[in-house]
Amino acid sequence: MKENNPILQVGVSVMIWIITILATYIIVELKTQDVANDVINKTLTLEYEKVGWKANYEKINEIQKQQIIEWLQQYDAQWWSAGSDQNTATPPTQWWEISTDTIKSISSWDSIYVLWNPDAEITWVEYSDIECPFCKRLHESWAIEEVIEAYDGKVNFIFKQFPLGFHKQAQMEAEASLCVGELSGTDTFYEFITQAFNGSKWNGESYTKESISELAGTLWVNKDEVLSCIESWKYTQEVAKQMDEGSTLFGITGTPGNVLINNKTGAWDKLPGAYPASAFKEKIDALLQ
Repeated sequence: MKENNPILQVGVSVMIWIITILATYIIVELKTQDVANDVINKTLTLEYEKVGWKANYEKINEIQKQQIIEWLQQYDAQWWSAGSDQNTATPPTQWWEISTDTIKSISSWDSIYVLWNPDAEITWVEYSDIECPFCKRLHESWAIEEVIEAYDGKVNFIFKQFPLGFHKQAQMEAEASLCVGELSGTDTFYEFITQAFNGSKWNGESYTKESISELAGTLWVNKDEVLSCIESWKYTQEVAKQMDEGSTLFGITGTPGNVLINNKTGAWDKLPGAYPASAFKEKIDALLQ
C-alpha cells in the first residue's frame, strides 16, 4: 500500500526536484564566483601593469584617498569665494631644505618643461590636474604670469602632473600633455595646458582621447601622433613618477599643489590651493631673504 501511495510518490518527486535545483544553483554559483574572481584578478593585473605593478598601485590608491580628503576641504573652503580677494588667508610657513642634487632632478627630466628663465633663483612647481576646478581657477586668474613678470627673471615655473583619481579623464589628459611636449616642445606644451584648462570640466566630460588629440591639432601638433602616443601608455609611468615626487618630497596630497624652491639654498615652501598672486609673492619674498 505504501509503495502505491500517491501522496508519498509526489513528496519524493518534489524532494528530488528541490535537491536538483539546489545542486544546480550551487554549481552555477560556484562557477559564477570563479568567473568573477578571474575577471577581478585580470582587471587588477592590468591596473598593476599600468602603474608599475602592485606596490605602486597601492601607493597611488593611498595618495588618492588623501587627495579626496583635501579636495573636499578645498571645496568647502574655496568654492563659494569669488573675486580678487579669494583664498587670501596664507597658511603658516613651513621651512625645509632639499639637496642641490634634488633641486637639479626636479627640473632636469626629459619630460619636464621649464617656463621662463631656466637659471632663475626661485622655481615655482605646480603639481596639477587638468580637470581640477581650482587648478583651472589658478591658471585663468593669470596669477602665474603676474608673479613671473613681477620678479623679472628671478622666478621660473614648472607644471608637473598630479591627476586625481576621482577625475575620470585626468590621467589620460596628463599623459596627453606630455605627448604634446615631446612632439612640440616647451612653448606648445604650456599653450596646450592653457587651452586644455579652458575647456576642462571636473565631472570627467572634458575630453576623450580623440578630442584632446584634436585640441593638440589646433596648435599645429600632429593629432594622429598625439593619439598614438596616448594609446601607447608611453607616459603612464612618468605621470606616476611625478606624483610620487610630489607626495614623497613635498607632501602633496591635492591640487593645485604649489611648491616654491630657492635653487641656491635648497629652502622651499608650499602653498596648496588657488591663491592670488599676492600670496605667492609673500612666500617668494621670504625665500629670497
